[in-house]
Amino acid sequence: MSIATAAGVSALLGGYVLTSDGLGNWASGVLVNIGASVILVVPVYLLTKRLDQRIEQVGSETQSSVQALVDRVETFEQGVERRIDDIAASVTSRLAQESRADAEAFEALGSAPTRDAVLRALVRANELGLISQRRGPRVCVSEDRQLYVQIGFNEEPDYFRGDEEITFTVEEFDGTALEVVPWSGKDEVETVLVRLGRVLQRKTTEPHLDVKALFEGLTEALMVAQADVDRRPIWQVCPPQWVITEHGLMTYGNAPRYGVSVDALARQEHLGSHIADKTWVDGESFYDAVAVALSLYRKRNLEPPF
Repeated sequence: MSIATAAGVSALLGGYVLTSDGLGNWASGVLVNIGASVILVVPVYLLTKRLDQRIEQVGSETQSSVQALVDRVETFEQGVERRIDDIAASVTSRLAQESRADAEAFEALGSAPTRDAVLRALVRANELGLISQRRGPRVCVSEDRQLYVQIGFNEEPDYFRGDEEITFTVEEFDGTALEVVPWSGKDEVETVLVRLGRVLQRKTTEPHLDVKALFEGLTEALMVAQADVDRRPIWQVCPPQWVITEHGLMTYGNAPRYGVSVDALARQEHLGSHIADKTWVDGESFYDAVAVALSLYRKRNLEPPF
């Protein structure tokens, strides 16, 4: 560019010389125009070149910025993905731990049935929907009289009215309540079970209350209900195959998964032949469950009307 500038200046000086020497206005004008053009083109060229360089620099910077942004987004996405995976794993782990803890708490009732342990188990079972406060699970305590103890749970008892969170209700086969034994917070487990045993002595010839069978039966009901949502809320277990729920009958144990609704029980004229076709059905367990269910549904006035 310095050469072009020098040439332009030389042309201007040559034009000046020609003019002063009188060699002609035309030659002088040509040289002057050439020199002026060259001198004017140089700054424009320099400006254009600088602009081009700046544009290239900005483009390079923009590309670097875009790449940096892409890298940041990818890093963020990877971080989010890792966090979601971590959260999912943590949630799964915590739920599994809670489920194991619930099962252990239910199972412990058969060996250490303190009031606090029973209450915690019933509260948790109620939260999970395993039981209903409308009617808790019941356990057979007298084969000769077909008497049952229904374990009730009241989340918000009215203590001024004599309510308790836990109650034992002695029932007949059809759900008729014979006597209610509340378990107050001041009573040890032996105290309340002695009162329950006295009720049974008045109602049956059996000499004692099978405490172990009572709490093992409660444990079995809760664990059976925990294992399958269609066994909830559970009312009674009819070993070895059927359970009674608020909504009908459902299999458990080694039997294939099969349910009978309340409506189907109401149309029981077709029920026997339909079930009899299934070779895996334990007849005694099934018909016991049907008889108990129909009696309890009538007592509770559940739909459809009986």
